[in-house]
Amino acid sequence: MNVQNEISDERAVLMVTSTEENQWQSMISSKLACSFAESGKRVLLVDVNFNRPRIHHLFGIQNENGLSDILRGEAGEITKAFIKDLDVLPAGSHSIYLEGLTEIEQLLVAWQRIYDVVILETPAFLDAADSQAISLACSGVILVIQEGQTKEEDALQVKKVLNRSNTRLLGTIYQTS
Repeated sequence: MNVQNEISDERAVLMVTSTEENQWQSMISSKLACSFAESGKRVLLVDVNFNRPRIHHLFGIQNENGLSDILRGEAGEITKAFIKDLDVLPAGSHSIYLEGLTEIEQLLVAWQRIYDVVILETPAFLDAADSQAISLACSGVILVIQEGQTKEEDALQVKKVLNRSNTRLLGTIYQTS
């Protein structure tokens, strides 16, 4: 799958998720963000997995002053990554649940003025209402499927929910062990 060919928006918001908790999903989100940045796109990678944040570990940054802090009206800090044109916003120091899309949508509008691609690393789609709500504000969703772990019926359930809400499933990434 060539994600760049799949998105028609000049300023795309992509969500990376899985059917269940997947230890490799954060790595895949990070590699996708790096690929876009290396192709000359200005990219923001946002960790929206408030209960199990991992993006900050991969980039060697602190998980303080992140998205959860911004959503609580506190200071948040976007960090420049080691790759040109890639910025990272960690999940932050609070474990929160989104009460609605208004605040996230406002942030996405602001970020789309600055970045060509915003990638949202979210919790497992079937486990977190946050992921399902966030998908409504995205240009498309990429589903990570883990070999030997992801159940076919769960993947089909994600597709069904996305179809019902008219959210594009851009494709899947099949992760082998």
